[in-house]
Amino acid sequence: MTTLLLIAHPGHELRVLQWLKQAHPQVVMLTNGDGSIGQPRLEDSRAVLDSLGVSLRSDWLEAVSDQQVYQALLGRTESPLVAWLERLYGACMTAGVTTVVADQAEGYNPSHDVCHVLANRLVERMVKAGRPVLNLEIPLVGHPCDPLRHGEARVVVHLTAEQTEWKLSQMRDYARRCSPVLEAEVQKMIADFGVQAFATECLYDAARTRYEDGGFPAETPYFEQIGEARYRAGVYKDVIRADHLRRFVEPICGVG
Repeated sequence: MTTLLLIAHPGHELRVLQWLKQAHPQVVMLTNGDGSIGQPRLEDSRAVLDSLGVSLRSDWLEAVSDQQVYQALLGRTESPLVAWLERLYGACMTAGVTTVVADQAEGYNPSHDVCHVLANRLVERMVKAGRPVLNLEIPLVGHPCDPLRHGEARVVVHLTAEQTEWKLSQMRDYARRCSPVLEAEVQKMIADFGVQAFATECLYDAARTRYEDGGFPAETPYFEQIGEARYRAGVYKDVIRADHLRRFVEPICGVG
């Protein structure tokens, strides 16, 4: 059996580091993670994956810059989404992929939600072609294995104390190498949830998004709220809104 881990940004793999060691998935990253500071971290993730014997499949899909995704979301450049779906579908069918794991759509970052929709449509297409595929998601900004969702996880990996310490050291070292912003985010996660929260890794059945039916999330996404605030403060020149994302995914969802 072959598994695909499809994530929007380098670094997301650190949330399920022990699972990576066990499952050895093929990994595809949509962007190089350069963000607003223009500092890619794709090679940092490649080094982590190489140390685990896990393949970063740039031959399946080559990562683009975050700005390329944002400009496409704003409708200023051609969307890569249809081409991404075609490339991934061909690669997954050829490789015999039977499980797809992707970012959870949490409304935190538009690229995360795009990644989730792409994974859902990829799985749907493979299933229609007669390939049974398990479709899973990993949380990125909340609790790694939320106690309120106890019993919902399809895959649960329990780490020993030694494995947990190793994982946390990998997270801290990675963030320290990449950027002060990422380092602060990792420190905040550990402070908010505690060390023990990272001793369990949970993969859940992937949820369908409202975007896939031509709709909107029940609440204004965080990325739109923070974008609006930073636009008013003169930090951002544009605001990516839920409607941008809805229209962006229309070509692979058959709605609109």
